[in-house]
Formats: sequence, C-alpha cells, structure tokens
Amino acid sequence: MIFNKEILYCVLILFFTQIVIWFQLNAQVKWDWFKDNYLLMSILGIPISYALLYSTKYGYAGFGELWPIRLLGFAVGMMTFPFITYMVLGEGITLKTGISVVLAAVIMILQLI
Repeated sequence: MIFNKEILYCVLILFFTQIVIWFQLNAQVKWDWFKDNYLLMSILGIPISYALLYSTKYGYAGFGELWPIRLLGFAVGMMTFPFITYMVLGEGITLKTGISVVLAAVIMILQLI
C-alpha cells in the first residue's frame, strides 16, 4: 500500500475526531457543569458526524475499501483514549492498557503498509 494524501487526511481526521469524542463522552467525569449538559453533548455530535463522514470519504479514496478505515478508527481510538484520560483525569496507564495501546499501534501499522 502506498501512503497517499487521502490516507493521511483520513488518519488526521480520525485522531482529531477521537479527541473530540473523548470530551463529548467523558468530560462529565471531570467537570460538573458538563455532567447534565445534554444540549452541548448533542451539538458536538454534528461536527463529529461530519468529520467521520470525511474520514470515510478520504479513507475510501486512499484505500479503495472500507475495512482499513474501520480498523484505523478502532486503533486511533485505542491509542488516543489512554493518553487523554491520563492527561485530563490523571488515570495511569496500566500494563494491560499499555499492551492494548501497543496492539492498537500494530493494527494501525498493518493497515498503513
């Protein structure tokens, strides 16, 4: 597989989208004002949906199939979640989580080669 700009766009959009999704779903744990702010959580769903549509568009143009995009989405989520959770909530990365992050990186690398 030749790495092209469409695949790069797909991966970048997935990374930024996973970060926004983390805050959409988990900010309620950190900040009380977010806990019952269902309107804000719902409004965040609109740009998230558009971003995921574009990541699929670019990913399909780059790969020519859907499976790599799905696996990249999973891998990116598994790689961003532990780090954001550590940075925002201070939850440590256990051995089990660390191994999962490494496996997610392997999945990502396999899709990109």
